[in-house]
Formats: sequence, C-alpha cells, structure tokens
Amino acid sequence: MAACRAATLARAGTLGDEALRAQPDPAFSPIGWHIGHIAYTEALWLTPGADAHPEWELLFRQDGLPKRARRNLPSAPRLAEYLAAVRARVLARLESGLSDEELPIWRFVLQHEAQHAETISIVRRLAGIDALPPGTLAPVEDDGLISVPAGLARQGHDGPEALDNERPVRAVELPAFRLSRRPVSERQYLRLVVAGGYKEPALWSEEGWAWRSANGVERPLYWTGGNAALPVHGISAYEAEAYCRFIGARLPSEAEWERAQAQRPECGFLGEVWQWTASVFAPYPGFAPFPYRGYSAAYFDGRHRVLKGGSWATLPPVLRPSFRNWYAPDTRQIFAGLRYAMDS
Repeated sequence: MAACRAATLARAGTLGDEALRAQPDPAFSPIGWHIGHIAYTEALWLTPGADAHPEWELLFRQDGLPKRARRNLPSAPRLAEYLAAVRARVLARLESGLSDEELPIWRFVLQHEAQHAETISIVRRLAGIDALPPGTLAPVEDDGLISVPAGLARQGHDGPEALDNERPVRAVELPAFRLSRRPVSERQYLRLVVAGGYKEPALWSEEGWAWRSANGVERPLYWTGGNAALPVHGISAYEAEAYCRFIGARLPSEAEWERAQAQRPECGFLGEVWQWTASVFAPYPGFAPFPYRGYSAAYFDGRHRVLKGGSWATLPPVLRPSFRNWYAPDTRQIFAGLRYAMDS
C-alpha cells in the first residue's frame, strides 16, 4: 500500500490546483477527482463510518456527480490532507491484523488505487503534461510470429487479489494458432497510415467506419510520426481491427492471449501497452459479484472489450496475466495497442 501510494503521489502530488482541476477530455475526470475518489473508496471499505470528510461523499462517489461536474474540487493541500487522514486511520486498523476473510477487500482497495493511478497518467498525457512514455520502454522491432500449439488455456485467478471478473478459474480448449511475437510498433503501423487505410472502408467494421468517419480519425491519438520503435498506442479497438485486416490477420481472443503468454512469457506480454482482444467482456461461468454487484457486472453489456497485458503506467498490484481490463471499442485515450493473430 505504501509503494502504491508513493506512485500515486509521484504522478499527482506536485500538481497545483489548476492542473488538478483541469479536464482535458470529457470522458476522463480531473486528476484531483481521482485523488479524492481514492481516499473516499479506501475509507468506505476499510474504515467504514470513519471518513475524514463525509461531506464530500457525493463529489467523490463513483456514481455521484457526472464527470462534467467534477471540476469544483477542494484545493491541493486539502486533497493531500484527505489522503493522509484516511490512510492514518487505515494503518491504525491494520495494526490489529487481518483475517483471511478480510484480505480480499483490502486487496481490492489496493488494486483500485493502482487503476486510478494509471488513469492519472492518462489524464497527464491528455493534458500535455507528459509527452512520451518512459525511455525504459523496450523497442518492438521484431514482427515475427510465434506458434502456439493446440491445448488448454487456463483463464482466471483464485488468489486473494483476484477480482470478481477473474473468478472462477476455467480451462478453455483452443486449436493451434500464431501470434505476433511483440506488440505492433509505430513503424509497422505506419504502413496502414501511409497506405490510406484510414480512408478505406473495406478495412473497417461497419461500426468502426461510422466511428472513424464521425470523428475524423486519421492516425493514432498519441502518434509521433511513425518513426518510433515503441509500441503503437492510443488506438481504439476499431483501429486495431483495421490494422489486422490490412495485414491479413485478426485480433486474438482473450483465451488465446493468455495461452500464448503462458507458453512464451519472455515475449514481453506484460507492462508495455494494453493489448486489445476480440473478446467481449463477459462473466466466466460461476461468476459471483464482489465487493458489490455493479463492480464488473455493470459492464457485462455485450459492448465492452477485454484488454490484456498492462502498460508502462500499470502498477504491480494489477500487473498479472489474468487481469482483465475493459473499455468500449471506441476508446483510444488509454495506453492501448495490439498484437495480431493468425490461424495455424
């Protein structure tokens, strides 16, 4: 919890009121709101009835105010005080120890903060505070394919940190397939851009073409000109699909991604860019909601897609192969790219 908090503060702790209240994209709340929401959620689940600022419940509750109304925030010092006051109560509670039954909710709250810390990084990028990903991100020049034999894909996780949508563990039988060894780089993706792929309806799904046309999209959101060996990122699922069609491939399913990762973990599956899959976000058989009914189930709407792998901004509490991120297919503000698959 201390390490996660340090990462959160490194991304937001030095920002002033103006930066904390800025909303560069209407789809994402201001950074200051995420700070307050982290504190509110920690108090709600770990020290119920002992929130340092109960009067801020409507402001910082997930289902309180709409995102467009979240800019009227407390000052930076007051937000910092809120985080510190809640954490002091939480640490005092932790001194008495945790039972096995309590551990999952504490793990949930830890991961909740990690997810919002990554969202803070996204808002920083959208606001122009950060320009490029860290220089430690490995180049992705190898566009070869790995062969994955037919067999069982083990999906899910049953540890105390497992979120409800990861449970229960299941096995899925898969035929053999091939998957790109590394995430697609900007240099690879440049071929689609210069070939006019953004103006070729045949490469897009009907829904994807309507989205591209309505928004005038012509290149990835975080495009640097196509000269970088970094993974392409800032693309929607529609763009990822168009690239796959352009090269005669397809997006992998979630199960294929997990089997490939288990077979070839050395191929950089974690911590580079989120990778779109062809899978719709849906419950595994035997799903049970936790810690409340709507956490995952509200997004089992047949529209959200699963992303795997994490990005350079993803913190360790959620950086695991079984973790399922989910977004609508038109979302491109996140640090998402792709791998492509082919049948064997």
